[in-house]
Amino acid sequence: MKIRQYFNRSLVVFFWVALIFGILYWPKNLFFHEKKSINVFAWGDILEDSVVADFEKASGIKVNLSYYASNEEMIIKLKATGGEGYDMVVPSDYSVEILRKENLLKKLDKTKLNFLDNLNPNLTNLFFDPGNLYSVPFEWELYVLGIDKDFFQNKPLNPSWKMIFDPNTIDYKISMINDPIQAVTLASFYLYGSIPTITDAQLKEITQLLLTQKQYVNAYADFRADYFLATKNSAVAVATSSYIWRTMKKFPFVGYVTPKEGTFITIENFCIPVTSTKQDLTYQLMNYLYTRQSMKTHYDTFGIFPSTLDVMDDLDLTPDARELITMSSPELRPLLFTRLLTSQEKIRDAWVQIKTE
Repeated sequence: MKIRQYFNRSLVVFFWVALIFGILYWPKNLFFHEKKSINVFAWGDILEDSVVADFEKASGIKVNLSYYASNEEMIIKLKATGGEGYDMVVPSDYSVEILRKENLLKKLDKTKLNFLDNLNPNLTNLFFDPGNLYSVPFEWELYVLGIDKDFFQNKPLNPSWKMIFDPNTIDYKISMINDPIQAVTLASFYLYGSIPTITDAQLKEITQLLLTQKQYVNAYADFRADYFLATKNSAVAVATSSYIWRTMKKFPFVGYVTPKEGTFITIENFCIPVTSTKQDLTYQLMNYLYTRQSMKTHYDTFGIFPSTLDVMDDLDLTPDARELITMSSPELRPLLFTRLLTSQEKIRDAWVQIKTE
């Protein structure tokens, strides 16, 4: 009897040990359905929720979105983590160059991308990623000066960068961009025109210009700078065109001007961090986001210009808007981009001085 009891107990113990061992070490898909997923790090309003939801439904791939409010925030986080935990990021042009040089991006397998022939050639093979080895352009827009038309109704309006830098011109509050690299680029262009690099002496003059400007700055904002126009806290806001155009639909007193000296474009790109092991899933998302319906939905929702040309016939465009979006407009020649004009450390030190003095 004791032998039989011992044997039965041994069988029970063996069963539970075997079951636990199987759960821990047997292939997971025999016990669990492991949901496919990718992690995307992006601007807060660049990917339309309904398009992402449709992709998840069609593909069975869960898209986990997390957001940043500036390129600076994104760059710092990717440097700190080495890109670990992300499968796709959406950096602006000059940020691609920084991430590429820091070896934080994976080379793209272009055989997995089915939309390359539809890309606007003016948006490819640019300084930040020659040959587009690490990035593909998704959307782009212009930097403009958003204005409170009520404020300027009986005042002279000279569309110029002087509107944010010249003390003899400014008698109002400004919303200024909060990205140090972009702020230094704008100030450098105002002082010296389009140049590839700046000296330490020039950086000192740029810093002084931004310090002088600070007395007129009501807010430093990259994300939703148009809010300060809509609430009449600022009469002029440096912002990208999509924010201003969306705000104009709701607030008729909001308008914009393009500086006569020229303005800057920004291209938002898709990249894969070097640490990602899910690039095949990411390529599926990319291909879906470049479909004509997706590109149209993103344009209709956010007002950001699409990077593909095949969608143009689907958009409700005036001749002037079509000329602009196809980049055949003379005002976009030459193209001006934010550049890393000196080291990030020097720019960061200057920005700290500007913000703290």
